[in-house]
Amino acid sequence: MTKSELGERELDLLQALWEIDEPATVAEVHARVERRGVRVAYNTVQTMLNRLEGKELVRRDTTGRAHHYTAVVGEDRIAESALGRIVSRFFGGSAERLAAHLLEEDLDEDEVARLERRIRERRREVEP
Repeated sequence: MTKSELGERELDLLQALWEIDEPATVAEVHARVERRGVRVAYNTVQTMLNRLEGKELVRRDTTGRAHHYTAVVGEDRIAESALGRIVSRFFGGSAERLAAHLLEEDLDEDEVARLERRIRERRREVEP
């Protein structure tokens, strides 16, 4: 999905909107992003929110004195698209290769147990 091919700052703004979880002004989004340690100019936030609106990822309400922005795409959808691009680019389109790579990381016993449980659940979903 081309719309979700976001730059880091665009993703920062969407994450701020998801965290705020209600229509937010540019000033509110700017403050939230800066609280997360991202330094960005107020005007840049405004410009990028308007670009996100153009990509149909954000809706702008212009009825009041200050415009309010709302994310119209969920975090799961963006994450799924980003993960799909990572699988395609780095793992030859193979989710199995990604999973194998993740398993090579240092996982504690609880993490391994949770992954095993999810694999069992998934098997039940796909078995006839």
